[in-house]
Amino acid sequence: MGSNSAIPSVEHFFQFSLLGLVASAFCALADTGRLDLPSLAFLLAGVCWRGLVVAGIVKLRIPQKLITVLATAYLIFYPIDFYFLSHDFFAATAHGVCFLGVARILSARTNRDYLYTGSLAFIALIGAAALSTQPRFFLWLALAVLFGLGVMTSAEIRRGFQFNSLSIASAGARTGRRTGWTLAILVGSAASGILVLTAALFFVLPRTARAAAAIFPNGPRLTGFTNAIELGRFGPVAKDDRPVLHVRSYGAALPPGLKWRGSALSLFNGRRWSELHLPADIRPVQGTATVADLWQRSRRDGQRMLYRVDVSNSDSGTLFIAGVPEFINVDSTTLIRTAEDSYRAPPSPGEPLAYEVSAQQAMPLPYPLSKAERVRDLELPVLDARIPELGKEWAASGPDTSDLEIASRIEQRLHRGFTYSLDTSAEAASRDPLLDFLFVTKRGYCEYFASAMAVLLRTQGIPARVATGFQSGYFNDVSGSWVIRASDAHAWVEAWIEGRGWVTFDPTPPGSASGAGGWLKLKLRRMNMYLDAADTAWQQWVMAYNPGQQATLALGFRDRLLSIGGSGAGVTWPLKALTTAAWWTFSFLLTALLAWLVRSYAPRIHQWWDAKRRIGKIRSGEGTPHDARLLYERMLESMARRGYQKPAWFTPAEFARNLPPEDRERIGAFTAAYNKVRFGGDAAGAVLLTQMLESMETAGWQ
Repeated sequence: MGSNSAIPSVEHFFQFSLLGLVASAFCALADTGRLDLPSLAFLLAGVCWRGLVVAGIVKLRIPQKLITVLATAYLIFYPIDFYFLSHDFFAATAHGVCFLGVARILSARTNRDYLYTGSLAFIALIGAAALSTQPRFFLWLALAVLFGLGVMTSAEIRRGFQFNSLSIASAGARTGRRTGWTLAILVGSAASGILVLTAALFFVLPRTARAAAAIFPNGPRLTGFTNAIELGRFGPVAKDDRPVLHVRSYGAALPPGLKWRGSALSLFNGRRWSELHLPADIRPVQGTATVADLWQRSRRDGQRMLYRVDVSNSDSGTLFIAGVPEFINVDSTTLIRTAEDSYRAPPSPGEPLAYEVSAQQAMPLPYPLSKAERVRDLELPVLDARIPELGKEWAASGPDTSDLEIASRIEQRLHRGFTYSLDTSAEAASRDPLLDFLFVTKRGYCEYFASAMAVLLRTQGIPARVATGFQSGYFNDVSGSWVIRASDAHAWVEAWIEGRGWVTFDPTPPGSASGAGGWLKLKLRRMNMYLDAADTAWQQWVMAYNPGQQATLALGFRDRLLSIGGSGAGVTWPLKALTTAAWWTFSFLLTALLAWLVRSYAPRIHQWWDAKRRIGKIRSGEGTPHDARLLYERMLESMARRGYQKPAWFTPAEFARNLPPEDRERIGAFTAAYNKVRFGGDAAGAVLLTQMLESMETAGWQ
């Protein structure tokens, strides 16, 4: 609290609003994941300590000199934090802002200190706005707006009270409590109106700026397995339940268990699968691109799927596709098709990646495999002799054994004799993880099963490669879309079978199925669906809001109006009844609003008009001594706007004597003239009183 104390309720309202503003701004920054837990805990501890001091529970105040010494010491510590501890400019700066914020919060005593504290909160909120991609930011923003309005309104009232300390000292506790409640209601109403207006303006003005991803390229990105995988690296991802793909079907419902293929990897060095650096088909696109030839598009042996995929924060632009693609519609200038039949569309910096696919739910057609491709898909590193022997044993091939039978046998042996496990730490630390998987542990994550099968097939002369992407996911009936999480990442095998082309095999056995869980787990799962639906709407209508979506909203609104205001053709009776009810409800609300406006503002308008008429009579010399009261009330209104409220128990002379020196003389002269006119019967003095009032108002009270 400052040296010039205001009414206790207003002062407490101001102090707690300022603390709430600081806490909500820094919580918004922490929710971006760029503020570490110790810094947030330190900041909230400082806010809580200050709150206890304001509430009068704790009396200990930290000396200003100590705060100055600590702030100076931190300036010396900052380069140490940057170069040796954080190794990150943003983290070190955030630490500094938190430390200075706590120092200022604990030592704030003057209006300048409070302004400095509010500025730090504003800086933190701006940083959170640039970094946040989650709808939770809207909650923190709403709290910051609410507390910010509380700070500004109560600060203005404090300033007015500080100029009129005598009136403040005479105010009772009941007046203070009433002022506090009035402030709370005013701030809450204003904050709600601002948020509603902001939301309305948001959908009118398209959001086109997405500079956060370009400014902060190290933010969270899609867990993508696009151009390389290393044995033992998939396991930890299975514990990450963040959604990475949202898929919506435009036609029939998509079947469950689809494989969303991202890339196919052919180069294996014993521990790592990667793409070969081969020439790719790079074509400029504008809208829809045809990626299948006429032979593929004329097929009738499968079911066609039409769907849209929204990818969360992808840097590589890999397109995850289910089925055999025929048409791809992507908002990009370039579409890349790799030598392994994978697709990429590099997005613009900071832009979300979304695309639509028309695909055939069937196996690819058996295009010929060139000699170079066969050599590439049979290449192996130096292997332990036991691995080729195991492949020969499992294949059990004879003169009439087909490649398809050999692949199926190897797949079944991996299904039956091995265990799916997320714990791959021992295998990952091994010098030969594939050998340990096949002969020692016989357990692993999907990349071990896919690698083992692809290698064993190659030892038997069958071209094979490892495909990566995602599998399954779950259907969210709230948003009407399939949700694929990072934990749905998967690797499988594509083997070349003569006469059939690339055939998909999945040697990974199913993991231990978790039970449905109890009532609480089911409720939490359902709640997660609602949260995901809200996040999907946020990404689509906030982060990716553009003029196209604005046009869609406008056209939909226009069609709705036309359907309501049309002749009724094709409109069923429930819709007619709903339209009628809506019309009468709107009419009733409009009538009630007009009645309230008349009830609230008609007397004020009448008083304003009557005062204007009477002042005009006074100027023309037709006023009476009784009209002097009107001029005095007008002077009091002008003084109240400047923060000087006349208490009801003060006489006009007492009020004038207790004003600051710069106003005491002028208001004293005005009060003396008022007393002569009002109580001395000097009707002609009313004109002079009017001139004095107009002179003071014209001069702006300077």
